[in-house]
Amino acid sequence: RIRKGNTDDWRQYWNEPSKQEPTPKHEDHCRDALLSDLRQCLPPGIDAQPEGQYANDKRADIRVAYRDFQVPIEIKKSANPKLWSAIRTQLVARYTIAPETGGYGIYLVFWFGRESCRPGSDGRPTSAAELEERLRKTLSPDEVRKISVCVIDVARS
Repeated sequence: RIRKGNTDDWRQYWNEPSKQEPTPKHEDHCRDALLSDLRQCLPPGIDAQPEGQYANDKRADIRVAYRDFQVPIEIKKSANPKLWSAIRTQLVARYTIAPETGGYGIYLVFWFGRESCRPGSDGRPTSAAELEERLRKTLSPDEVRKISVCVIDVARS
């Protein structure tokens, strides 16, 4: 819906100054836009909050919870210097270790287009789908069962 809906929801992830080229919004603003949409889709009883607190005073970008179970969501923009490492150094190492997660987590990336994406060891991905697949391949077989990778295409074209 964000990429292909008839309301061009991808625009909510961009600053659109009147006399300059649009620029991607700050990661926290992107998180808040997504969280606002997400809350409208969740059934009653499921709570989604920004900055979920985890072990050792670490905070995931979003915490989704139902009863005693939580799923941490770590968010990066495709231009973030930690794009290729945060799935392991933040999500897996810091957040999914909490007992209430059962080891589950989501790594979510906002794709702002090929030009703004950090290249990986195989170069720069050409699409949101390719980035998602390449990030998924960085996970071990055990991690693949519990860690979801989601790349949301918010590119201007």
